[in-house]
Amino acid sequence: MPESEKAKRIKVGIQGLDEMLGNGLRPGSLCIVMGEPLCGKEILAKEFFYKGIERGEAGIYITTNNFAEDVLNEMEEYGWRLSDYGDEVLYKIIDTYTQTVNPNVEDTDTILYVPAATDLAGLSSKVVEAIAALSASFKTLRVVLDSLSTIITFITPSAAVRFLSFLKGRVRLIKGLFVSLLESELTEKSTMVQILQLADVIIEIRDHEITVRQRGKPPKTGEFKITEEGVKIT
Repeated sequence: MPESEKAKRIKVGIQGLDEMLGNGLRPGSLCIVMGEPLCGKEILAKEFFYKGIERGEAGIYITTNNFAEDVLNEMEEYGWRLSDYGDEVLYKIIDTYTQTVNPNVEDTDTILYVPAATDLAGLSSKVVEAIAALSASFKTLRVVLDSLSTIITFITPSAAVRFLSFLKGRVRLIKGLFVSLLESELTEKSTMVQILQLADVIIEIRDHEITVRQRGKPPKTGEFKITEEGVKIT
């Protein structure tokens, strides 16, 4: 890969993945991370998110099937403590799950609540709000959607694809990085085709193997492991 192209990419910070990507992701990229449940894609997404904070970037983590506190606690289990970065607001977690069981919970500086993953208008509004708040102060912004499959399940595949396209456009406008998780075994083929057509990068995790596909480049395959420190790719 030419040095000029490498210089334009943003390193994700995950051991082995940057090498497979060719020195990171291009600004504005949508990366779909797909695999069966509990294959490790959720850990990869959280590490991607944290590594951005570690590099001085901002982050937005959208959780559709877990409490925001659970997301933070799981990061801490791997030593990824967002509290280590002082009082400056470096991230926003958008939680579409908590208000389904506790409708009285209120927004904080770092956690924004949406009544449900089915409320795409409310979710879109919170995303726009978070992007505006963070992109004004930080050069690079990372966005994680965990996961698109929840929206597909509880609304319609076409609405999920439209939301993904909307979010991709918003992130591309500010030249950020966008990772969306997808349960490959639970997604119909026609919907999968529409989703993957939007992607710039596709990462598939299957049976301890990771495959990376990018536009205009041959696929690359490596070994995928979850360790006590996070993801390791060789």
